[in-house]
Amino acid sequence: MRKHRGPAPEDELFHDPVRLRRLREAVKDLSWLLRRGYSAKAAGELVGNRYQLTGRERLALSHAAWDRRERPGQLRPDQLKGRTVCVDGFNLLITLETALGGGVLIRGVDGRIRDLAAVHGNYTLRAETEAAIHLVLEGLRELGVRRSHWFFDRPVSNSGRLAALVESTARELGVEAEAEAVDGVDGRLKHCEGIVLSADAAILDSEGVRWFDLAEYLIKRKIPKAWIVDLGDKR
Repeated sequence: MRKHRGPAPEDELFHDPVRLRRLREAVKDLSWLLRRGYSAKAAGELVGNRYQLTGRERLALSHAAWDRRERPGQLRPDQLKGRTVCVDGFNLLITLETALGGGVLIRGVDGRIRDLAAVHGNYTLRAETEAAIHLVLEGLRELGVRRSHWFFDRPVSNSGRLAALVESTARELGVEAEAEAVDGVDGRLKHCEGIVLSADAAILDSEGVRWFDLAEYLIKRKIPKAWIVDLGDKR
């Protein structure tokens, strides 16, 4: 039986208002440093040590802070109609699996929603995987997307199996989609001729990339009870 992508035991910290207040202060400090050109790694370690953050809090910190550069390539939902999209497979599905499974999601300074799964080359299908795929494909159909091309990192375990599951599900739903496990997913997405569906800052910051945050769109409309911790500026 597949496990759920639910909350980790240490995620109770996100219910603690004192720790959340401290973590938001840390996010503000790191964002300030990033805006001034400091190394993300060095600045993250400095801020994490200053606030004595746990490993889980440091992961949330790195996902939430932002240097506030403009990202002009963001599109509206109506701009996807009749278009081809390039899907950042693991980025999108893991976020939706987490939302469906009741795990914690982080909303960062830039407004994007990100998970704390930290797969690191080892992905296992979860109880929510098929539901997440259905959610994406049905959402793309509702938005009028003509065709989707999904990319999964080949070195990550089960990437080929997941790509096959996406294609078989698309056939069942009558949705035009292609999925493949490839090397260099980030490069493929940065040079996508269509619209990129991702919340990965490294991709969204690339020059000329047109993007849409499908995870946030679907969570807002289809998973309203998802556990989202807002680490943006609450002043």
